Amino acid sequence: MTRKTLHALALVCALTAVVSVAGGRPAHAPAQAQAPAAEQPVYTYVALWDVPRTDWGDIEKYYKDARPALDKLVASGTLVGYGNARVWVHDASGFTHANWITATSFAGIHDALDAIHGALPQPAAFSKAKHVDEVLRSSIHGGKAGASGTGMLWVAQYSLRQGQMDEFTQLFDSQIRPLFEEQIAAGTIVSYWLNFHAVHTADPIGVSIVYLLPNAAAIDKFQAALAANEAKNPELGSAMLATMEYGSHRDSVFEVLSFGQK
Repeated sequence: MTRKTLHALALVCALTAVVSVAGGRPAHAPAQAQAPAAEQPVYTYVALWDVPRTDWGDIEKYYKDARPALDKLVASGTLVGYGNARVWVHDASGFTHANWITATSFAGIHDALDAIHGALPQPAAFSKAKHVDEVLRSSIHGGKAGASGTGMLWVAQYSLRQGQMDEFTQLFDSQIRPLFEEQIAAGTIVSYWLNFHAVHTADPIGVSIVYLLPNAAAIDKFQAALAANEAKNPELGSAMLATMEYGSHRDSVFEVLSFGQK
């Protein structure tokens, strides 16, 4: 697999969703990866916002104030994770911020949104902002249990060729997922998701690979791991590219202002 393709393949945001160091463990200590959870699908509700720069402070204060309510929802099991982010690499969409919540059911997302809105009314800045929602489904995902803090979120989006969804998913699960699990154990990434749209507000055969890193320095470390994986698996790149329309590929990068996960 080419380094460029590996870099892109490796998703905040929902995420979309969808960006300091992840909490819960000193940076020099090894992280513990959760067991693969392919048998436990999760759903992520992502809200994307185009907020005028003059209102960024109000939006980001809201994100900060919402953390206690979000942490309670994770502790109770209503949510398995959440995050709030600011776009780091701006694109033509104009979106500036993203927030996401992840649960094991639509009911969990619905109940969490009701609880959050009840605990903390949204600032007026939200009502003035361009806004898009997405609901994603992931049966292939993993992460460091109990992690929280700040970081960076990378989202790689693709359109698959007709009839190639199963092949793409199997290749990711067997050939790329092990690298993500290794990097969680090494502390280079905090979590990852292979997302498909659960509600088809966008390309129904679109897929996103999302991963959360503890800091910007971890991006460079992850790149080194990708290069090493490329050297060991030179045939993987062409196999993955055969499943997708690579010209549709786009990346989004976020600064994660806060996140938490079960």
